[in-house]
Amino acid sequence: MARAFIWIWLCLSVLFGVGAGSADAAEVHASLDAASAYVFRGVTLNDGFVAQPGLEVSGFSIPLTVGVWGNLDIGDYGGVLDGGQFSEIDLYGCADIPLSVDWLGLSVGYTECTYPSGGGEADREVNLTGELGLLLSPSLSVNYGVGGAIENSLYLELGLGHEIEWAESFSVGINAAMAYLKPDEGDGGLSHYTLTAGVSYSLLSASLTYVGRADDEVLPDGAGSYDVKVYGTVGVSYEF
Repeated sequence: MARAFIWIWLCLSVLFGVGAGSADAAEVHASLDAASAYVFRGVTLNDGFVAQPGLEVSGFSIPLTVGVWGNLDIGDYGGVLDGGQFSEIDLYGCADIPLSVDWLGLSVGYTECTYPSGGGEADREVNLTGELGLLLSPSLSVNYGVGGAIENSLYLELGLGHEIEWAESFSVGINAAMAYLKPDEGDGGLSHYTLTAGVSYSLLSASLTYVGRADDEVLPDGAGSYDVKVYGTVGVSYEF
């Protein structure tokens, strides 16, 4: 927990430091989501209600983004998680890679997932993400574990999405993703796919996500694996 507060302090310090000393002031994005379940990469981490706050700072004189995100379990899950505690706090940073073309975007990043209530070792991961400025905005994320339980594991996710702006401050979007997992040990292959439909109006958003299993050897049934198939999320966000 202490590391998360240090990260928040660092974000705010950079915000005010860069904002005061540079013409390119930083931007802060604060968010709070409430979800009917916490599903991460197809795996159910909590099948009950959770709250997920986040703080992200970007817009420096260099193309850098840093942030902190947490998952607060409202209720317990299978006797493993205790309600009212943060089961996960993630610290992350990413930087855009300058390119001479505007139809391709690339970024490289690092994420550290800590587990304050469980006391386990943090998971650490590096990633490379690319997105094409074409119809349906195809994207590919390549993630490789460098520490913790995900060390030496490879996770790939191919995504497609489209958003329609119906009126000022109101939009409707749909996204689809297919994932491939190659753990350090065990079976690898296509793990799951997701279909998400969402709406946003001004500061508010809502979405519904379906999680489909691609291979029951890669993503088996049971608590802590493929459990929740549909979950909803509502959120509020603010930028300043």
